[in-house]
Amino acid sequence: MTTLDPDTLERLRRQVPLRLDRRGQFFFEDDPVTHPGVRALFLRGLDVTPAGEPSLRVGEQWCYLQVEDCLLRALRVTRAGDGAPQLHLDDGRDLPLDPDTLWEEPGQGLRCSVPAEPSGRPLSVRFTNTALADLAPWLDDGDPVALRLGDRRLPVPTRPPAA
Repeated sequence: MTTLDPDTLERLRRQVPLRLDRRGQFFFEDDPVTHPGVRALFLRGLDVTPAGEPSLRVGEQWCYLQVEDCLLRALRVTRAGDGAPQLHLDDGRDLPLDPDTLWEEPGQGLRCSVPAEPSGRPLSVRFTNTALADLAPWLDDGDPVALRLGDRRLPVPTRPPAA
């Protein structure tokens, strides 16, 4: 088996024409990836490099990924056993909302981050309209908007948290 030099491998990883649109649809060149199993595999393999660039890992192989918006979407938000918001993500995971990662991108809506399955590095999450409506009981729309958890009122910043 031939081993590629690091520069060639880097160039090949950047040339893969794979894209993730705002709605969470994958495209190879201009063709949508429609097979449910492939889509699920791709969602589970979403990651970011140590430098913060979006990537997709399948097994031991990975490539860079063009992303129009956030890597994941929160489809629903429910109340966990402790009363805190629980995110239901389009990659199939159910995770608690970490209030320290919640922020509002002006003109785009609420965002947060969750750990990537492959590396644990933070992945960006966009709240769908349904998830935002689900989150409303925890939101206080004063100035600034805040997340209310029990007696705590946590203002939602308009900048992403420092990594």
